[in-house]
Amino acid sequence: MTLTDAWQAYMDVLRDCAPVTAAAVRAPRVLAEREAAEGATASWPEELREFFSLHDGHAFRSEDDEFLGEILPGVELLSLEQVVTRHKLCREMLHPIDYLGPDWPATVRSQHAGETAEMFVPAYIPFAEDGAGDFLYVDTREGEQQGCIRYFAAEAADEGGPLFGSLTEYVDSVRRSVESGDEHSYLVPSVTEGVLAWDVDFSDRPPLPPQPDPTPLHLPFPLSDFQPSLITADDDLVDLDVVRAAVLDTARSLHPGAEVQGGEVVFRRVPRQRGVTMNSVVQVDGDPRFYLTIVTGVGNEVLVHELPPGGFTFIVDN
Repeated sequence: MTLTDAWQAYMDVLRDCAPVTAAAVRAPRVLAEREAAEGATASWPEELREFFSLHDGHAFRSEDDEFLGEILPGVELLSLEQVVTRHKLCREMLHPIDYLGPDWPATVRSQHAGETAEMFVPAYIPFAEDGAGDFLYVDTREGEQQGCIRYFAAEAADEGGPLFGSLTEYVDSVRRSVESGDEHSYLVPSVTEGVLAWDVDFSDRPPLPPQPDPTPLHLPFPLSDFQPSLITADDDLVDLDVVRAAVLDTARSLHPGAEVQGGEVVFRRVPRQRGVTMNSVVQVDGDPRFYLTIVTGVGNEVLVHELPPGGFTFIVDN
């Protein structure tokens, strides 16, 4: 089976069961534009060239903001412009998740497709993303697994091996899932009024026990958001070692006599911006407890609170 065969078979299924979603697949761009996109990223294998000769992504919503469905489970199929934009952003911000020594760049350059680089490398070509910074990509590096499909996570980079051996295999697996109604990528397909959606299946899970109400937490200033992928070492950053020490001190004060370990935050860089929040996990006598840390914007000072079972509801005092 060729990729074109797999794609056409899937489109036939969509036109039959989810015509609204099928109609939102954009027509492919002309060859010159596809070649320009390749030139702006990295050399594409033939299958990836074939892939974008079949479409130019999928419109997730209409101009009137009407939901048109999801052609792929949990991700939006990208247009050529979106591929180039995502690739450029990732080249500028490599998402390294570990410092593995001065020889690691040379190690990455010698790797083959399917191997973990702990960062973004230019040979990764995104083709679908989830809207939260994670995306599917084709690993175009040389090797037996060239062209395999992998998942890139904003906080875990390229950890984890290939999900599918090729675009053909991936597209065919999605078609079979839509036809059968079986789970794909932890999501189950459903069609309503011609629109294909993918949702988590909770049908076989026991009902959750009643949850306690959130605990009111009074704050002297509002919380603010930040995007970890946009932070660089040149920004004004909080010293995370100082933050970890504050978290551990708070845990020890709340649990005197207990063995307290951990306390690292999930981010590698955090701006010294008032209201920015971080979460930490602390092992207290072997049991995990979660701590909310709030940057005050003054030096490395932070506010630290152990999360109660029901979480917090935030109240900003005037």
